[in-house]
Amino acid sequence: MLTLLAAAAQTATIAVPSPPPPRSPTHLAAPPVQTPPYRPHLVDYDGATAQCGGQVVAPLSAVAPFTQVARIGVEAARSYEMGFTIGNDGRPLGITQRVAVSGGKGYVQGTDLSPALSLWRFPASAAGAACTMTFTPRSIPLDRAAPADLYRVAALRMANPSEFQTVMQQIRKSGDCAGPGRPRMLLRAYIDDRRIPQTLGVPSYAVASFDIDAEGVPQNPGIVASDGNRVLEAAASDAAGRSRYVGNAPRTRCTIPFRRAATEPVPAPPMPPKAAYPEGRCPEPVRWARPLNLEFPDAFRRRAIEGWAIVRYDLAPWGATGAVTVLASEPAADFGEQARRMIIAARAEASPSGAQGCIARVQYRMAAPDDADDDAQGF
Repeated sequence: MLTLLAAAAQTATIAVPSPPPPRSPTHLAAPPVQTPPYRPHLVDYDGATAQCGGQVVAPLSAVAPFTQVARIGVEAARSYEMGFTIGNDGRPLGITQRVAVSGGKGYVQGTDLSPALSLWRFPASAAGAACTMTFTPRSIPLDRAAPADLYRVAALRMANPSEFQTVMQQIRKSGDCAGPGRPRMLLRAYIDDRRIPQTLGVPSYAVASFDIDAEGVPQNPGIVASDGNRVLEAAASDAAGRSRYVGNAPRTRCTIPFRRAATEPVPAPPMPPKAAYPEGRCPEPVRWARPLNLEFPDAFRRRAIEGWAIVRYDLAPWGATGAVTVLASEPAADFGEQARRMIIAARAEASPSGAQGCIARVQYRMAAPDDADDDAQGF
């Protein structure tokens, strides 16, 4: 037992000594802390072989994740460990992603690792095996990056708005076409996406270079960077030459990007039948008080990769959702997490007794692409 005793106050005269003289501010100042600078880096992730059931399995084909732009200090960029199983067609399924225990701790999101991995293909002989694989980073300071790498990042719009401007500043250090007073475009010629071949899930890009004469007509068009799509290169060089600018200000080494976005959908793996996940005591259909906010996982949208999720949830009598659980999702856990958030934020119409064990089958399908391609402005 803890006993607390309170003492009564007594009146007394106490001599209070004079306070010591104030100390010099120099005695109070803390020593300066040297914080290592965080510099923008280009970060690429490499994956190689997978460990599947104790065996090393090499991929038949692989897709490189998009280059990331991240601010990193003295700590190396983090690695990521991927988990997945291999389907009958060699496709990775049930992809999960987590920060690797070993390696650097520098913060890099790695948002494209799961989408890129879902496009890899492994031997069908390894079907059903549970696998792990590690993506390890390669980074280089932005001011030391090769021009071709900077062009790729800018053309594919891999950076957030603030970092994008940093990339552009680095690109614009060459030639006299950039900076204040850049040439004004009078006519922008575009490529015809329909004539450009496309690899599923992989956007293509080409950066055209050219000079501008005194009449505002591009001269000497060529390609300074691309992913190797020759058809796109020819179309980009032609479009750059057909554009027109305000004259009286000749320029050299101007550049402008063209890209073929990934628009052809990568179909999702087959969804299990309803009988695989039977519903509990739940009204059919559930009447929602407001429309569900179905948002496509952005990293998979960029590669036009479709997916699905099956989520179980309960309903309170006043319409709030609870006990929200992802039962299955493909091709990656990102689709399940996106659906889980949607159900958590949803609200159904009020009912006398609520509901238990409701099942939401959520399919993520790409909308038809727009005819116009919103290309970035010239560099």
